[in-house]
Amino acid sequence: MRYTKFRTWAIFIIVLLGVVIVLNYSGGSGIYKSNTPVTDSLITESYPDLYRAIAKRDINKLEPFLSHSSTPVRAQAWRAFANTPVDSLSPFLALAASQNSEVAWFGISRHQVNESQLRALEKRWEINSATRSGIARVLGQQGDKESLNFLLDKLDNQEIANDYQVALAVGRLILEYDIDEKHQLEVLEKAFEVNETATTIAYLYGWYRGDRTRLTSSAADTLYSYWQSFGSGNADIDQFVNKILPERTTAQLTVSYNGKQELNSDNQLAVELAKSVSSLKMTDKNSLAAKILLTNTSPHVQIQTIKSLKGKISKGGDLYSHISQSMLPDQTLADIVWVQGLEASLEIEPNIVSDYQERLQKVAENDPYLWPQVLAVYQKAESPDAYLERTQELVNSQDTMAVMSAVQAANRFWGNLPDEEQTDSRIKKMRDITFQALSLRDRAVAAVSQALLRKEELFKAEDFARINKILRSFSLPDDIEVYQAFASLYKERFEQQAASTIDSLAALSDVSLNRSLADAGWDVNVPEGEAAEFRMPNWQRLWELGREPVWTLKTEKGPISIKLNTLSAPATVAMIDSLSRTGAYNGVPFHRVIPNFVIQGGDIERGDGFGGPDFVIPTEASEHGFERGTVGIASGGTDTEGSQYFIMHQWKPHLNGRYTRFGKVIEGFRYIDRITVGDKVNTTVWGKAI
Repeated sequence: MRYTKFRTWAIFIIVLLGVVIVLNYSGGSGIYKSNTPVTDSLITESYPDLYRAIAKRDINKLEPFLSHSSTPVRAQAWRAFANTPVDSLSPFLALAASQNSEVAWFGISRHQVNESQLRALEKRWEINSATRSGIARVLGQQGDKESLNFLLDKLDNQEIANDYQVALAVGRLILEYDIDEKHQLEVLEKAFEVNETATTIAYLYGWYRGDRTRLTSSAADTLYSYWQSFGSGNADIDQFVNKILPERTTAQLTVSYNGKQELNSDNQLAVELAKSVSSLKMTDKNSLAAKILLTNTSPHVQIQTIKSLKGKISKGGDLYSHISQSMLPDQTLADIVWVQGLEASLEIEPNIVSDYQERLQKVAENDPYLWPQVLAVYQKAESPDAYLERTQELVNSQDTMAVMSAVQAANRFWGNLPDEEQTDSRIKKMRDITFQALSLRDRAVAAVSQALLRKEELFKAEDFARINKILRSFSLPDDIEVYQAFASLYKERFEQQAASTIDSLAALSDVSLNRSLADAGWDVNVPEGEAAEFRMPNWQRLWELGREPVWTLKTEKGPISIKLNTLSAPATVAMIDSLSRTGAYNGVPFHRVIPNFVIQGGDIERGDGFGGPDFVIPTEASEHGFERGTVGIASGGTDTEGSQYFIMHQWKPHLNGRYTRFGKVIEGFRYIDRITVGDKVNTTVWGKAI
């Protein structure tokens, strides 16, 4: 009897502990609280005041915080400074130099630096070696050709050459400015002398992201020689060299990594190799490389390889045989890969769609995110008139995601249609499709319809009244994006007719709207107006999360755990917390997936990238860069952030300082690589997935 009571109590305690754990870590049903909350009074008392200054984007209110006694508060003020307008940068340059912190120089680097200030920074570099890394950051972002020459002349000093910020500054400026062969060879020499991968690829960045043909033939030979001496096996460096020298390295790297059974595990390199196939002649060794990439386990690699083989395969060839005989009949092949394979096969066998009609119809029904790919197949398989009929039927379905895809497909169709085939009947059909789509009064559909409305052969001056009536059916401020998008359309196509409409919109004195009108070329006054009304954190709740809470996305492909940074992105972390606790992210798909770049999700309103919450939060830029696993917030410009987030596939320094960086993936990298468009986040939780 005593044993039974003990067992009952033991079970009760175990259940109770389980409930406590669930409540403590749940993002939906309970409230997570860190065991180490933020309690530093300098932080907890200063951050609310700091964010009141940030909300105003008023440098006079922000300036005192730049010299705050608390290091975290001071650092966050400099981050805010990066997106706060200033009348004169000079006093802040002096302050940054005196503090000489990474974050202070970051804040400076996001402001326009004039020529005299650049030369002054270069002089300071000579006087104070401790400031060199920070000054290099500024020169890399704001420098001119003279700045590039200044840095190149300093590379003889190995300590300077080894500095990552110096290397990235050189790489960024090479992207903008040509350098002679002598300096190209010097940069390549330094790139392979350093012992840090990040610094090596920073030196190569300008040719990797920019025009690789700007390397002279001698410099290209030298790069290949250095790389061979260095030895392949460093996937990051191999990827960069392959992008710059695809003809020499693609087959070699593909065979080498495949032989070591590492190609399936290094998705970034494999995608880059697949892209490089497009620039290759299909020799035996290059065909073998393409075949290996077609059998890669990653759908991204398979898709990219198929795209790269466009125009390179023939009916009797081994590559086409693999696609048509092995991939297309495979019922287990991912739909997104299968559709790409079917589209490629159409170039060889125009009637092949008839063999797969049933599966093709099911693909879009099962996954509306694949409508663009499905429509691309139909465009190649059907006659122009039959395809227009299909497109119109899709528009008439009034399914917004299908309609959006249909409008985009119609635009591609018309752009590819020869002038002599743009008959009156087809013009009428295109007009009907466009107006029927616009009648949905959907902001995403309206945005993508602009491309069609710009076509003079389809829409004339007399159509303005009808188009304007549709625009006026959208509301302000809820649909401000539509009005912003139409501003340039009206300026380009209907300037005289739209003048009164623009005047009436400008009279509303909406800062964001008027700025868009001015950017489109309209002569309107942009009022200073009130600052954006941001959604500010519940500070007490925010401090309960601790400095580095872990947020886990339980996706359809597997859990992805992200360590957040509360002090550098408090408004963002607070937003993540509140939306997660209400379950707002549950079931929301990744609507945008660009291999070797990002996966993006979090559109809690629509799921297609054109929606979000009914609030905005401020941009919370960071001195830390965007690299593999970095998590940021999507933005339409400074201080327009909402619920949409993105996760980086790999290093992309052109994003640095432009977007909020609020966390870094600590577990689940393999799932990031497996996510394809339409995959959902089933639920979110605080803490690592159990």
